[in-house]
Amino acid sequence: MNSKSNDICQSSEFHMKQFSVLDVQEKERQRIARDLHDSSLQDLTHLVHQVELSSLYIDQDPLKAKLELASIETGLRKVIDDIRNRIYDLRPMTFDDLGLRETLLNFFSLLNRDGHFEILVDIDDIEDEFLIEEKEISLIMIYRIIQECVQNGMEHSEGSKIEVALKRKNESIFIQVKDNGIGFDLEQAEKKDRHFGLSVVRERVFLLGGEMKIDSEKGTTISIMIPRNKNQNIAT
Repeated sequence: MNSKSNDICQSSEFHMKQFSVLDVQEKERQRIARDLHDSSLQDLTHLVHQVELSSLYIDQDPLKAKLELASIETGLRKVIDDIRNRIYDLRPMTFDDLGLRETLLNFFSLLNRDGHFEILVDIDDIEDEFLIEEKEISLIMIYRIIQECVQNGMEHSEGSKIEVALKRKNESIFIQVKDNGIGFDLEQAEKKDRHFGLSVVRERVFLLGGEMKIDSEKGTTISIMIPRNKNQNIAT
């Protein structure tokens, strides 16, 4: 391949990556808007109705009004916690101070507060595996990849155990998220909105120059290989 053809191929791949970045960002915005609409906004609307109801009770039945106000206070605290968690989700505060490994462990702990899942982790410290100029965005994208895979497993697998591995492997970073759930038809799932997170994961892996495989026959296993110190042209 001559130099001109090589430049064209590199330019084409660069523009594809830029497009993928924009696509990922748009899908992230859609997810945040959907989550806010389905949770915090609906909760606040319900609380407004409770305030209106308690105002009707306040003269006729003060005790009932106090009970309603107590319920409203509990509801408001829940909304505050939900919004705080979404802010943390946008940019985990521990990421800058503690690094990727501790941020992931904190995320798993928050996500599994009810103890419904057994989450087994095997995570290497990979902070020094990327070039300095690409380190932060690469680590954040790896965090997002694992975050999305684990959330999908907890929400859709109907299983009870998730195994998460983040390891150095030869010249690559190896990521694997495995659950013991019911599995799914991959072709059908990718056509449905409820698994749109998989397409976001694929695009993030592509931006990091990696490869992704999914085995969903017995539970679901997502395996990803990302080259070390080879990530180029990752747009922010």
